[in-house]
Amino acid sequence: MNERLGLGRKLGFTVGDFACNIYWQSVSLYLLFFYTDVVGLSASVAGTIYMAASIWDGATDPVMGAIADRTRTRFGRYRPYLLFGGVPLGASFVLLYYTPSWQGVPLVAWIVGTHLLFRTCYTILSIPFTSLNARVTSSSSERSTLAGFRMIFATLAGLLVAATTRPLSLALGSGSDADGFLRVAALFALLATCIFPIVFGAVREPDSHASEATTLGPREYWQAVRSNRAFWVVMAAIAGSVVCTTALGKSILYYFKYYLDDEASSSLALSLSAASGLIIIPAWILVSRRIDKRQAWFVATGWGLAGLAAFSQIDIRSSGAMIAYMLYMQVAALGLAMTFWSMLPDTVEYGEWRSGVRTEAMVFGLGQFILKAFLGIGAGVFGIALDLIGYVPNQSQSASTLSGLKQIMVLLPGIGMILGLGAMWFYPLTGKTHSRLVSELRARRESNISLEPADTTTSL
Repeated sequence: MNERLGLGRKLGFTVGDFACNIYWQSVSLYLLFFYTDVVGLSASVAGTIYMAASIWDGATDPVMGAIADRTRTRFGRYRPYLLFGGVPLGASFVLLYYTPSWQGVPLVAWIVGTHLLFRTCYTILSIPFTSLNARVTSSSSERSTLAGFRMIFATLAGLLVAATTRPLSLALGSGSDADGFLRVAALFALLATCIFPIVFGAVREPDSHASEATTLGPREYWQAVRSNRAFWVVMAAIAGSVVCTTALGKSILYYFKYYLDDEASSSLALSLSAASGLIIIPAWILVSRRIDKRQAWFVATGWGLAGLAAFSQIDIRSSGAMIAYMLYMQVAALGLAMTFWSMLPDTVEYGEWRSGVRTEAMVFGLGQFILKAFLGIGAGVFGIALDLIGYVPNQSQSASTLSGLKQIMVLLPGIGMILGLGAMWFYPLTGKTHSRLVSELRARRESNISLEPADTTTSL
């Protein structure tokens, strides 16, 4: 399907990212901080739990992708999960922020169990939702626009979470941070749960065609994805680059609370950082329409590395200057994120062209496995690094600990960005190349002829 989508359908589909990112942004921005400074876990234990849950989340993504690829209902392949998955996901999110009056091993076991439950429920809904990206249109330019719309809704969700979590948790907690976080989680879950039926009603799935997998086993799925070089390059690039977003994102609350001694400004900083996406993302949409997606990745990486180099040389001691630096780095972070989500659907056609089999959900499931696994690894490394530099929750930190925090914020993102840059050098698709592949695939379906890649005149 190569149709242009109307504004209503674009909004109806991409508003699902607002709901998903209410959960995702809360977990990304606040959960590790909640574990260390509210629940009282050590940074290493909290980081290890977060890492294990992220890897579990990622490991279940390809499984859910295979299940979704094999699903056949009168509502379509992926839409039923949007209709029936919202309530369990919302309930599991509330449990994520419930803290029983236990200590030691029982408390850690509860936190691990609720975190794994939430991640599982999130996978069941999010994989079918993201897989729809490759089904609602096969136009590469339309996908860039959809990626931009998705990022805007993700930005709005991030703005909501960043601006309201701490003020609401303090207002609703009656002196208890734990109770405050729990009640905020319940409000967020209610809002998100109401959105998914709207997405279900707005989205339509195309009819299946012969090249789409229906009864493939794990081995066949792997064979279909194994030769997809475009997919593996994109995943290698994002695996390195997520170290950037993880280290920077999770360090912000600690930097404002301990380095600047201005925890109150952290909510403003996170809010402005999220709101900046309303300007940055449309700018990246325009950039991605004028230059190659691979080149857009290079531009975003160069921007980010320049910012890290400056931060390493400047001792930022004011909240205003730190907010300005965060806004600068958002340009790079959002550019990488939008380019990734715009590239990933294109790799579906590349994989189908190479193998003759189309498996959107498997591509998105495996892709999210790699993404989440490295997000988890990044969080785990960050937590362990905090302990190594001598971090102690809710106490004044030593000068060496504060210096170590800044080094973490420079070295981890810098290494990740350089690795991502090196991987993206080998990305095989341009806009023209992708359009040609889509035309070839359409011709194959119309003629019911399955051409092997060796029969084509171009090697990719």
